[in-house]
Amino acid sequence: MQQDMIPPLRHIDATSVEHAVRLLDEHGSDAATIAGNTDEINWLKNRDRTPEVLVDLKPIEELEEISETSDGGLRIGALATLSDVEGHDAVNDGFSLIAEAMGEIATPQIRNQGTIGGNLTQDSRCWYYRGGFDCYRAGGNTCYAITGESSDHAVTDYSRCITAHPSDGAVALIALGADVVVRGPRGERREPLSEFFVGPEDNITVMHDLAHDEILTHIEVPSDWRGEDFYFEKVRGRDSWDFAIGNIAAAIRTSGNTVSDLRLVANGFAPTPKRLRKAENAIRGNSLTESNIASASENVLPNARPQEDNEYKLNLADSLVNRALSNVA
Repeated sequence: MQQDMIPPLRHIDATSVEHAVRLLDEHGSDAATIAGNTDEINWLKNRDRTPEVLVDLKPIEELEEISETSDGGLRIGALATLSDVEGHDAVNDGFSLIAEAMGEIATPQIRNQGTIGGNLTQDSRCWYYRGGFDCYRAGGNTCYAITGESSDHAVTDYSRCITAHPSDGAVALIALGADVVVRGPRGERREPLSEFFVGPEDNITVMHDLAHDEILTHIEVPSDWRGEDFYFEKVRGRDSWDFAIGNIAAAIRTSGNTVSDLRLVANGFAPTPKRLRKAENAIRGNSLTESNIASASENVLPNARPQEDNEYKLNLADSLVNRALSNVA
């Protein structure tokens, strides 16, 4: 009887990006893509998602390539594994921030299997959402984390749903001004990675703007920040692998001891990766003295509305900015 309840499932190897897009377009909402499978397979095992067709992207070798562009930037295929990105010479030669972030994701076994595209497009890690609760994100009419356990959740920029964005790779790539390139039935489009993510006020059911029939093909990192000062830190609840309670990626350009430009991007504090613009504006054009760093590191989330059990994140965000700036100084 239980066997009869399991929906039929077809597995199709995509031979090219165009083939994959055609399959997704043809089968519509009955289809789903798989690649590294470190997350999607859990949804399937738990029967939370029941597609009838799995379009496997792994055979598309071009999506695994990592290369340096003609202007000294990077082109990273969405199916490049986290380990391959972390260890690639073109990544480490000038863009070590990306390698540092990749090396802090999960365990070596997961980094060997998981892809950079999967890290960027992963879904919310909220335990209520993933536990089958009928919350806003799952189509219900309440956020259980607001009245329940919210210690890991967002403290700012949320609307109804207070899940925090889980990606470590996103903050490093946004700090470096990366774009994503997406292919679908309507052709190819490109957008800044910072605009790729979607907050609950725009669409509460997703965390990015990738349409069902589109594929993230690669990430492009410009040469603008090549060789500058970088800092990455991830704070987690356990010393072993875990998702970030909070993280920060910093790209800082200095002239002498004066900060001429910088980008500070954090996750774990909002439903999308968060540019810490208040801190950026406070230190840009100033020298990295102890007093200036302290001033820039104070109240970096001025519009925060924390819950009772995640108010600690306000101090955490301040501390992450302080350590990022102090490290460069």
